[in-house]
Amino acid sequence: MNRNAIKFVAAFAMVLDHIAVYLLDQNSVLFLIFRSVGRIAFVLFAYMIAEGFWHTKNLKSYFLRLFVFALGIEIILVGYWLIGGENYSLLSAYPGNVIWPLVFGLGGLWLLNSQNMWIRLSSILVVIASIALNIPYAGYGVLMILFFGLYQNVVTQFLFVVALNLLFIAVPFMNYIGMEEYARYPATMWWQWFSLVAFLFIALYNHKKGKWNTKWFFYIFYPAHILLIFIIGFLFLR
Repeated sequence: MNRNAIKFVAAFAMVLDHIAVYLLDQNSVLFLIFRSVGRIAFVLFAYMIAEGFWHTKNLKSYFLRLFVFALGIEIILVGYWLIGGENYSLLSAYPGNVIWPLVFGLGGLWLLNSQNMWIRLSSILVVIASIALNIPYAGYGVLMILFFGLYQNVVTQFLFVVALNLLFIAVPFMNYIGMEEYARYPATMWWQWFSLVAFLFIALYNHKKGKWNTKWFFYIFYPAHILLIFIIGFLFLR
């Protein structure tokens, strides 16, 4: 699979996940299926951020583009809050802008790649900030991106995500040691373990770009599908 194929798989999984979150009954079987499939999306996007870090010709431009994009999505979410009454911005308990962990992860990799030891150590502050601001995926997502950028062996990456899941998902480990209240994902969100399925696609990745130029695909597709889902929800589910 080339880079384009990975992006399309991630985008498809993301759409299913967002349909489940914003449009489906949480007690339905379809909700469970869509949420489970959607778990692979962030892992694949995190992997692509790490790939982009190593292959971009202009890291500063890449970071600023992603940061501005995250701000744009945040404006859309605030607008939806003001119009529709549902808050998915950073000001809510459950923010929905999944671009922020990509920004934080890329910024952390930038710091880690510095020749200055103190600047490298400051990447820890990025992880702490992601937790303090309660961005989507928070420390779980940012640490994943950092590790993907530091270690490119697929088996090592897989084992690290397994370790992350054990620490951030309540079942089974955190529950077993009696610390489930510290897990980011409670026992009811056990489906986060399906994130490991993403490695089936990562293992097939051939590190080639693909024939199509999809540089701007995600920047257009992400807000477009969010707006469409919000419009459907506003018109039919209010």
